[in-house]
Parts: sequence; C-alpha cells; structure tokens
Amino acid sequence: MAVAHRHADTPALIGAMLASPCTLVLARIALTLPYWWSGTDKLLHPAAALAEMHGMGFPASWWLYGLLLMVQLGGSLSIIANRYAWLGAGVLGGFTAFVTCVAHAFWKLEGAQRFAEMNIFMEHTALIGGMAFAAMHGYTIKQRARALRL
Repeated sequence: MAVAHRHADTPALIGAMLASPCTLVLARIALTLPYWWSGTDKLLHPAAALAEMHGMGFPASWWLYGLLLMVQLGGSLSIIANRYAWLGAGVLGGFTAFVTCVAHAFWKLEGAQRFAEMNIFMEHTALIGGMAFAAMHGYTIKQRARALRL
C-alpha cells in the first residue's frame, strides 16, 4: 500500500484513504461511469443507439456507431487502467464538449426548459473538468514513477 504523506490539513485516516490504490481505481470507475454505462447500453441495444444518433441530427451509420463505442468504452478503459489516460480523458472530454453543445444548447431556449438544459450543460462541463484532472493525475503518476527509476 502507498505511504500517505503527512499534510497538516489532512487527517491521517483521510490521507490513508486518498493514498489507497483502491480509492484511485474506484474514483476512475466513478468518473467514467456515464461513458462506460452508456457505451455498454449502446453495445447491447444498437438499434436504440442508432435511433438516438438520428434523433440528434447525426446520420444513423454503423461507422459512427462504432466510433461512438470506441470513444465511450475505449476512453473509459484507458482511464480506469491508467494506460494512455491522457488520451482517453482528452477524447472523452472533447466528445463531451461537442455533444453537450449539440444536445444541450440552452442559449436557444426560454424559461424552465432553458434552466433545465443549462444545468445539464454545467454538469457536463464539470465532467470535462474531471477529465482534465484525470489526465493531469495520470501524467503526475507516470512522472513520479520515472523519477523513482532514475
């Protein structure tokens, strides 16, 4: 188990939890949950996935369906496994930014619908921030490992 560094503002129990490899894996799984869950659902229900793409104004094509599965499932797996996590986080962040602007364009709406879509837009923006943190954390872990080998 990793040794928790002492920080004056962090209780020892919390430090131990934060330093635990189990916590790190669970956090990666939780961060990517919307993507791997959606990707798994699309994999199990391809007709519904194609209908959803068509309903958003995209062509209901098999190559786009395959690309969507690669982005959602491949990006999630890379973050969870911390293998090319920067790439997975970048792809999922870019995907989220694009789809959020298309599907939750609150600036085109009025009233309660505008408010609801703006909240969803902000939640998705927070997910993009989470992807940035995942990429930065993966990079930091790799840098520390390289420094220890020197």
